[in-house]
Amino acid sequence: MALSPSSRYTQTTDSAGRAVTKRKSRPSSRYYTVIATEGQTMQEIAALHLGDASLYWRLADVNPQIPYPDEVPAGTRLRLPEA
Repeated sequence: MALSPSSRYTQTTDSAGRAVTKRKSRPSSRYYTVIATEGQTMQEIAALHLGDASLYWRLADVNPQIPYPDEVPAGTRLRLPEA
């Protein structure tokens, strides 16, 4: 499946030659950080800091080290984009 050039995902191949889809990294100097507490999800963090839980995808874009938005390990430093 071909991805649009404007997609937040990119297709690459791994060392075994298999197709892999990954989120593009979008570095920005316009963010601040918070530390996740036990049991928090990206939706909850988005609601607290961005004012809308449905904006969790913005957190996912700037935090590619977190593979699952429903499983943010306690103590994880997260980048938060400016609202």
